[in-house]
Amino acid sequence: MKKLLLTILFIVSLALASSAQGQWEIGIHYSTWGTSYFGINTEDRLPDAFDSYNGPLNFDPHGRNYGIGIRYIPGGKHGSFSLGFSYDRNYFNADISGSYSEGGNTFTGTGDIKLVPHSFNLDFRWEIIPTSRIHPYIGFGFGAGPLNGTATLTTVTRNDTTGATTTQTETLTLREAIKNIEEKNDIDLSFIGAFPIVYANVGLRGEIVDGLYALGEIAFYDGFIGRAGISYRF
Repeated sequence: MKKLLLTILFIVSLALASSAQGQWEIGIHYSTWGTSYFGINTEDRLPDAFDSYNGPLNFDPHGRNYGIGIRYIPGGKHGSFSLGFSYDRNYFNADISGSYSEGGNTFTGTGDIKLVPHSFNLDFRWEIIPTSRIHPYIGFGFGAGPLNGTATLTTVTRNDTTGATTTQTETLTLREAIKNIEEKNDIDLSFIGAFPIVYANVGLRGEIVDGLYALGEIAFYDGFIGRAGISYRF
């Protein structure tokens, strides 16, 4: 994580040294995301609590995040390229449902997984026709987050024959969750110190009043992100 922050500071320093007419921009954003839009195979991501399920399983991951960022535009007000750095607080959720049979009885189960990590991101953006008050942009970015969040799994199992229900809740740190994956799959993941993020995005931004901008964008990574934000350039 220290190497990532030093790299970011180095790149920002180069950008500052390259142009005296550059401008800064600060902003906040809100995002929602999901992977089910693209039909990604999530069978390997199911938790141990559902290992016994031999029937169909539905897995619907989704989430949201809030973030604050700072951006440098070397070319000033009408510059095309910009470099941004942001901090995001992430709230990942996944809803699971399925059924299985045991001892002549049918059981229906539902689960709810919650992850709450945070991340630091660096992104590169190119604005198309930046002299226009409303214009599109494209970009890409990457980032990482320390494994110090929490993972909470709640399962509710119902015996369809007797109507009896059982509720279980388990909360783990992300590092404990990785340890469980190691034990389950007999692999070594001790080299993982952070979770990576890589994405590409396309969006539209417009100037509301002098220096104040609103934007909307979609981004693609291991899923789909819809984001809206507001920023001020100075």
